[in-house]
Amino acid sequence: MAPTRVVLEKSDCERVAIRTPKHALPQETIMKRLYAPFAIGLLSVLTAASAGADSNSYDQRLGGANRIVGLWATEGHLGPCNGTPVITVLNTLLFQAGGTVVDNPRFPPGGAPNASGLYARNQGLGTWSYDPVTHKYFLHLQFDNFIDGVYDGYSTVDRELVLSQEGLLASGPVRSDRFKADGSLLMEVCGQAVSSRL
Repeated sequence: MAPTRVVLEKSDCERVAIRTPKHALPQETIMKRLYAPFAIGLLSVLTAASAGADSNSYDQRLGGANRIVGLWATEGHLGPCNGTPVITVLNTLLFQAGGTVVDNPRFPPGGAPNASGLYARNQGLGTWSYDPVTHKYFLHLQFDNFIDGVYDGYSTVDRELVLSQEGLLASGPVRSDRFKADGSLLMEVCGQAVSSRL
């Protein structure tokens, strides 16, 4: 059977013929089929966005070990082990799901003078783990040290962290060991650190 012909008036001067197949769906049905997936997708995005607007929503989405996942500002007070803290260290930590962590020091990019020359360091990379029995997190990271632009060994940092009930603070003891370029221990410092969720 030949398709039906519908003539629509485009303007006063011309007429246009549009062929419409017999099995064509009404425009209302077509619009419903096109817009329904779009509306469902939009609704899911808006729902997720509103859930993310609550500062405590990470507790609902991330359970157990992954409660620590996120960005943290840290202040540590360190000194000789079995001694009094004498220095303050600031950094930003990024805990990632799966157990990796990145340490971004709040340290002058060009370095800072010390007794040996111009000291600089790079970002720290490491891992974290969780003990479900004690509800404690353990962090281990490492970064390289430079004096006057020359590699001068590496440092390790080990932390034990306990999250506050609301999950906005992480605190506990910290220990850092600095090693010479040949791998021998140069110094060790200990202290406490507190991280605040950003």
